[in-house]
Amino acid sequence: MVSKSRLGGFVDGIVAVVMTIMLLEFRIPESGLLIDFLRNNLVYMIAYILSFIYVTTSWFNQQYMLTNAERVTRRIYVSTMLWILSLSLLPVLAAWTGRTIDLFDHLGSTAPKTPALLFMAMIGLWGLAYVQMSKAYILDNPPHVAEKIKAMEVLHVLNHPIWILVIFLAMVATYFYPPFVLIYTAGEMIWSMLHSKNEQR
Repeated sequence: MVSKSRLGGFVDGIVAVVMTIMLLEFRIPESGLLIDFLRNNLVYMIAYILSFIYVTTSWFNQQYMLTNAERVTRRIYVSTMLWILSLSLLPVLAAWTGRTIDLFDHLGSTAPKTPALLFMAMIGLWGLAYVQMSKAYILDNPPHVAEKIKAMEVLHVLNHPIWILVIFLAMVATYFYPPFVLIYTAGEMIWSMLHSKNEQR
């Protein structure tokens, strides 16, 4: 089975590519006016910043688990690939959402619903993939490693049934007001950044 260093290097490479593609999605106006840049990129810039925080915070937590793990099994490898798949799709959907929401038009209330709903749905799928990956690390490593992973604050939240309810309610709110997906993502990212210390209790 693949070594810890090879798996970590692969994840690092995917994350680097995803973040580079995100940056290349900005539209550079021909004029030198800031207002033109903001008009073309304001919502995408918000989506980019949120996706950047999402990706880097997720990477931080995954690296914590990998660093503490004593071995990498097939179950850990497969669950990590599913997690990285969901993570790599988040910026794509964030870019699509950012391109279809115009805050200068009735504060974005007339934006198409599909991109924002898919973005929110992928956030939910990412959370489920993260939980499954965490369970693989817990099941396939010694008790002292499992305890460190179980103590992760982010895992406690994603494992709680209320999180599924929150995602469902966020989907409903996004249906009626597509920009809500950005509000939800901002709130979740702020919470994740504040609780990604991963210190053993």
